[in-house]
Amino acid sequence: MRVKVLGSAAGGGFPQWNCGCQNCRRFRAGKFRGRARSQTQLAFTTDSKVWFLLGASPDLRTQIVATPELWPEAASGHSVPAVQSGSPIAGVFLPGADVDSVSGLLHLREFETFFVFATSAVQRILQKENHIFRVLERAEPPVKWVTLSSKGRLGCHLEQDPEKAPEFFCATVPLGGSYPDYVGTRR
Repeated sequence: MRVKVLGSAAGGGFPQWNCGCQNCRRFRAGKFRGRARSQTQLAFTTDSKVWFLLGASPDLRTQIVATPELWPEAASGHSVPAVQSGSPIAGVFLPGADVDSVSGLLHLREFETFFVFATSAVQRILQKENHIFRVLERAEPPVKWVTLSSKGRLGCHLEQDPEKAPEFFCATVPLGGSYPDYVGTRR
């Protein structure tokens, strides 16, 4: 398995747009020995052809543009770009429904199908309680939602043959917590 760190900063990145701490001020003044960082985001692959994301950071578009492994292959023999981009991103694992983990999905809405792996609670929040994520249904076929159990393992196949051994397993660990702020108080 190969893991690529696309971003490693907290919400808002570094320097954070509204932060006046010593590090952010020094960075803006060119006196901080370091680089700007985008928000936390990981990508992983088992074969270097098909990639999965852990979360969908608000910085996802910029992170994809900066990562050649996540670029689509060139459309061969076409002078006009193909409708299907052929993105190597096959799916996104959502650890929760907080804004910093899901807003990047909106960057992936451009008529490309992929899998979203999430618990039933996260799926309900995104599909039924927040209509903006309906843009993920525009692809043909639409985004495929896969339910992660709060206990157990899910074997993930990169090929259509379910009889083949899975390329990797996803094990979930419930951590508890509360619903994101944007979810209604009735939850």
